[in-house]
Amino acid sequence: MIMKKTFIAAAVALLCVGGHAIAASVQKPAVAVAHASQAPILAAARAGQRVVAVGDHGIVLLSDDGGKTFRQAKTVPTQALLTSLSFIDDKQGWAAGHDGVIIHTTDSGETWTLQREDLAGDKPLFAIRFNDAKNGFAVGLFGNAVQTVDGGAHWSALTIESGEVTDHHLYGIFGDANSALYVAGEAGLVYRSADRGLTWTTIQTSNPGSFWAGLQLKDGSLLVVGQRGHIFNSVDQGTTWTEVPSGTQQSLTNVVQQSNGDVLVVGLAGTTLRSTDAGKTFVMHERADRAPLTAAAVGNNDAALLFGATGVIAAK
Repeated sequence: MIMKKTFIAAAVALLCVGGHAIAASVQKPAVAVAHASQAPILAAARAGQRVVAVGDHGIVLLSDDGGKTFRQAKTVPTQALLTSLSFIDDKQGWAAGHDGVIIHTTDSGETWTLQREDLAGDKPLFAIRFNDAKNGFAVGLFGNAVQTVDGGAHWSALTIESGEVTDHHLYGIFGDANSALYVAGEAGLVYRSADRGLTWTTIQTSNPGSFWAGLQLKDGSLLVVGQRGHIFNSVDQGTTWTEVPSGTQQSLTNVVQQSNGDVLVVGLAGTTLRSTDAGKTFVMHERADRAPLTAAAVGNNDAALLFGATGVIAAK
């Protein structure tokens, strides 16, 4: 399994870049379904007190009770698989996915508009990150990356990787408190930009596999997680990385930190890892149903919300 696209397909089974705005789209709007909360979900995030989750067929789920119940968003202009979310406040957010799609909301996810698509080849986007209302980045398959400086009205090509090989898959993007950006990639690679995406440094870790997600913790340290249970930590703004034993060889798909400081990592085969010491050590648990977990978010009372190939799975 060398691509997140492959991972997404496996999880579901188990269970160009334009420099201009959209003129005319071939996307079809998402269709309201009776059991939307059971659709495969790939990403979740908080929009103020609301929980927003996205996934297959353009489905967007909304919860206003901390994850106890979910309903489908009113207007979503695509049926593409949505893989990532980024909210900058309680109202404004973006989602990215297959077909190079990027959609935008200004009402906490109730309604969305299409900002970008790219049907000229296989160019799915796997992750999106906005630093503020203007500056955003999205990354995906074969080194595909785009950026905007006007809130997504226009997107242009972004070069993250330099050298002889520039087509590694880019799976996750996150930032830190100093506005540095980090991209989690294929082949144990992490990319760092200290100048808001203008230039990038490639860091080779000792991980032979791919990283799929990352996060800055409350203490300022960084974590990236990925294939075969690999977790790596950095305490020097991404300059060096050290492996943290996970106790599992299941691939890890997402990491979140709860308000009490606990770190939760989720993965395939119902794997959850919890750290109570800022990611220094983890305790592993496998759900009895072995449901593949693809996303997590924090709900009411600091509850961990779990999502996967069968939709909304649990709050724990």
